[in-house]
Amino acid sequence: MGIIPDMATAEVWWAALTDVRPWHAGLLDPVERGRRELYLREEDRDRFTIGVALTRLACGARLGVPPERVPLIRTCPDCGAPHGAPRVDGDGPRVSVSHSGDRVALAVTGGGPVGVDVESRAITTGDIEEQVLGPAELADLRGLAEGERQRGLLAYWTRKESIVKATGDGLRAPLTDLRVSAPGEAPRLLAWAGRPGLAARIGLHALDPGPGHVACLALIDQPHATVRELSAADLLS
Repeated sequence: MGIIPDMATAEVWWAALTDVRPWHAGLLDPVERGRRELYLREEDRDRFTIGVALTRLACGARLGVPPERVPLIRTCPDCGAPHGAPRVDGDGPRVSVSHSGDRVALAVTGGGPVGVDVESRAITTGDIEEQVLGPAELADLRGLAEGERQRGLLAYWTRKESIVKATGDGLRAPLTDLRVSAPGEAPRLLAWAGRPGLAARIGLHALDPGPGHVACLALIDQPHATVRELSAADLLS
């Protein structure tokens, strides 16, 4: 854990809700504390707190500085307000955070843009299929056995969400513009409408978030990256 990874290594740190500790809240800066208080449910506040604490602890270890001195910024690219995705100012590592259900994920890499997404199988997917999937993907999903459709939808969803996080598009990009491989295949971006050539630059990696969850990692311009999945329990203890 004390070894600083090289540029060709992408780390994915996994935490659970039970990893939260009272002192983690002390690592949040005033902006982060304000965002934390916007969450109405305690478990949502805990997920956010763990995400911030884990980001500061892991990046602090890489940069050789105390976690509270990690220069995290959250400037929104659209309006300039401090409610965007976290990033390390300057030449620090690239980061991406996701949380759902019992799991919190932090992806860190020094080699280029990164996006991670995790979804709990306990969430209610409702009628979101047509918001996420294109016609060919819908046909593939509806060809799955009834018991496999939710997991298949979450596979599609996490692949696409990880990509738009890595590119920085986020919710501004319609997920139906992206076409990814079918759930039973290795994750790949096949095409993105209006963005020729981008598929060749993005690598997708299926992750192992543990029972009841589905997750994916996206890396841009890092074709030879090694992905390491690590438990954050000791880092957060």
